Amino acid sequence: MSRFDGMEALVAVVEQRSLSGAALALGVSVAHVSRQLKALEQRLGSQLIKRSTRQLNVTDSGELYYRHARALLDGLAQAEDAVATLEGRLQGRLRVTAATAFGERYVAPALMDFLALHPALKVDLILSNANLDLVADGIDLAIRLGRLEDSSLIARKLAPRRLYICASPAYLQRAGVPASLNDLKEHSCLLGTQDHWLGKGGPIRPDARLRMNSGELLLKAALDGLGLVQLPDYYVLEHLQSGALVEVLAELRPPDSAVWALYPARLQQAPRVARLVEHLQAHLDQHLPR
Repeated sequence: MSRFDGMEALVAVVEQRSLSGAALALGVSVAHVSRQLKALEQRLGSQLIKRSTRQLNVTDSGELYYRHARALLDGLAQAEDAVATLEGRLQGRLRVTAATAFGERYVAPALMDFLALHPALKVDLILSNANLDLVADGIDLAIRLGRLEDSSLIARKLAPRRLYICASPAYLQRAGVPASLNDLKEHSCLLGTQDHWLGKGGPIRPDARLRMNSGELLLKAALDGLGLVQLPDYYVLEHLQSGALVEVLAELRPPDSAVWALYPARLQQAPRVARLVEHLQAHLDQHLPR
């Protein structure tokens, strides 16, 4: 057995948090992963993973070995990337995550174009509205929206992002145009997963008539005249320009935020990550409404 086989098995198990997930990521059987782990533990003389019928836990030795193995595999991948890039091609696998609706609208099409340009490259796209842990979930690149929390991740701004409170002309004709925060008490307000909107002076907490965890459905509800909604520019700008929606309370609009690319510092020199980030930025420049 190659010493790298054991490394890859251990790294995959730690990052996928299961033998079956590791087997799927490596393209081998669960039995094969289990044999590699057992052989590695025997060679090292230390238990790396505690396995039971219900859970899998990494031992202190396993965590220590994982950190060194991850660094070695990253170094190997970067060496291969460097040679491939010198030869004019990108290769390897990238795991990318993005928010569901934004990922479907903008990230997935950009990735498809990128894969067409680089036939030797492989990409796993994970669409989730949860902020996945890049290290724990083995993510190479995350596309995040809004304001970032401080972290050790490398952040690159891909595009600006602006929020609008708006409603259909039919709703405003029926319910009136709000002139202040106090007026929201008399209005039907549509909210997403958060219990507030973002405002220039801080959170705005209207009483929600309808809450949904889908930006697309909130947009449809607003277009259908059900009430006021706050959504990002890529949902509403074309409708504001066409007159299907009207912005209200513009003076309360929060400062612009951004669409961000986030990746671990260990991948800062990886050509496939840098080239994908550049491609995403160009794609968003071309396709986001302005």
